[in-house]
Amino acid sequence: MSEMFSVRERDDYFRHTSRNEAVIRFVGLVILLGAFVQWLTPDANFAGDPHVTKVGMSIAFSMVGLALYTYTMRGHRIEIRFDPSKHVLSVAKLDQRDRTRSIRNIPLRNIKSIYVLRAEVAGAPSKMRIKLYDNPTEQTVLRGSYDEVELAHRQLCRSIKLAQA
Repeated sequence: MSEMFSVRERDDYFRHTSRNEAVIRFVGLVILLGAFVQWLTPDANFAGDPHVTKVGMSIAFSMVGLALYTYTMRGHRIEIRFDPSKHVLSVAKLDQRDRTRSIRNIPLRNIKSIYVLRAEVAGAPSKMRIKLYDNPTEQTVLRGSYDEVELAHRQLCRSIKLAQA
């Protein structure tokens, strides 16, 4: 029986993504704080009924702030695992602390092909992509330098072949 295959994206390529997410998370928290701070402003600053306006603004600020904050907590790095005993490829999104935020299990019978897409622009990461039988859109499951992604692709394909033999 073949071994479990697991690989995750390195932090090096996505350091700017982490920074951007931290800034957006901070903005979300400031907007969320604004939902409560505006209650401290005098009622004369609001047109119409100030309480209705403040409630509406609180709801709007809260929803936008929470949406921004939860969007940035979704995870920006990917980890893939292949379990040869179950014939399942798992694609997990990791947060900044390497904890799993979401996971998608894809049975091998649903996978049409796995391939590496070279970066179109120099310095951009290459991608390992999966085509599924039941979904016309392709899914990116790994990003990084071309050599590293190609090596991971070869090892994954070898593990799949061993599991199917």
